[in-house]
Amino acid sequence: MKISMINYKSLLALLFILASWITFTVFQNSTKLWSALNLSISLHYWNNSTKSLFPKTPLISLKPLTETELRIKEIIEKLDQQIPPRPFTHVNTTTSATHSTATILNPRDTYCRGDQLHILLEVRDHLGRRKQYGGDFLRARMSSPALMAGASGKVTDFNNGTYLVSFTLFWEGQVSLSLLLIHPSEGVSALWSARNQGYDRVIFIGQFVNGTSQVHSECGLILNTNAELCQYLDNRDQEAFYCVRPQHMPCAALTHMYSKNKKVSYLTKQEKSLFERSNVGIEIMEKFNTISVSKCNTLKSVDLHESGKLQHQLAVDLDRNINIQWQKHCYPLIGSMTYSVKEMEYLTRAIDRTGGEKNTVIVISLGQHFRPFPIDVFIRRALNVHKAIQHLLLRSPDTMVIIKTENIREMYNDAERFSDFHGYIQYLIIKDIFQDLSVSIIDAWDITIAYGTNNVHPPQHVVGNQINILLNYIC
Repeated sequence: MKISMINYKSLLALLFILASWITFTVFQNSTKLWSALNLSISLHYWNNSTKSLFPKTPLISLKPLTETELRIKEIIEKLDQQIPPRPFTHVNTTTSATHSTATILNPRDTYCRGDQLHILLEVRDHLGRRKQYGGDFLRARMSSPALMAGASGKVTDFNNGTYLVSFTLFWEGQVSLSLLLIHPSEGVSALWSARNQGYDRVIFIGQFVNGTSQVHSECGLILNTNAELCQYLDNRDQEAFYCVRPQHMPCAALTHMYSKNKKVSYLTKQEKSLFERSNVGIEIMEKFNTISVSKCNTLKSVDLHESGKLQHQLAVDLDRNINIQWQKHCYPLIGSMTYSVKEMEYLTRAIDRTGGEKNTVIVISLGQHFRPFPIDVFIRRALNVHKAIQHLLLRSPDTMVIIKTENIREMYNDAERFSDFHGYIQYLIIKDIFQDLSVSIIDAWDITIAYGTNNVHPPQHVVGNQINILLNYIC
């Protein structure tokens, strides 16, 4: 497939704007060269169980629960079991990167390309005492600055204060290893509890226009007020958004919206100390020497697709017979810049309007804009999108559907609202919900860990790599 370099930067910005959906209609002949990936994943099991921390949504009444509501309840209960409460009394009792120990299992002077490297991690608190439970939020990565290469590692939690960290050695040469303690288990527990206590960390300001009059009013997924409300409800999917109704204005007069962070927190003062910059993203293996990897003579199977590090030199020609349509998702859409609500609709409705066929490609990305809100909001949206895609594939099995997971982002930026822990839970939920559909995945989560970008808007070469994978699926 010959593609020329035309307006590449514009496409990079277009294709992977956060939380959106994209439809490609390809008019030239093409052949599917890929098979649907198996998205099955078991959510990491920590231990014990706890009462659900979620507030009731206003849409759930005394009527029997719908199928969607039952599924939301089931997922929430599973997550509550996997993220048990960890009482936090003093920072000294939390996990310490400095006091924790990492040991290479079966160490060698030289490893072969394709080998598995396993490291046993034993976590201790700041007093040097061995911890008896898991649940720490860790991030493993290996890299080669000389090759400008990186890959993520796999962390297995044994729920007793020990972890197995595994790397596949994809390339030859000197390899550096990194294991970051993003949040201790006590911080994870605090974030989980805080996330599910309120919908008001981000507030929305709606602009109502009636003739020459303009009025601004507070809006949100849930509003704690006795004032008369405008309800913008999707009856079928039971997703709603509300605004305080301005006097002498009809609800239909809502035209524009913007959002801003509200000075509200559900973390205690003591819990907030866990998310100060000095306590987030601490290297555990900083004393590790680099690992030497050789080609060796033994043939080994190395899945470069899984590592998310394919480097294909591709670009996109916008003058070809390719029609690209982009649409942002509906509420909650976070942005300090004012945007038109008249251009917004729920993804399910847009998917329902799509006829689909073998030359149609739909790319869906959900994530970042949902992090500041209780997890039931994200689960409901994912389930509704799943149902819409299921119907699409029934009427048009040849339609190509691709799910792009969210990127990791800045580690030190307002953990209560935007921590990657929230994103990681959403990442697992997406994989769990969509595992039964014939869809493929662009694992941006894995790719951005491999690159170590820590930027909600990754550099152009990282986004370009994601697009390269997308084009390989399509072409």
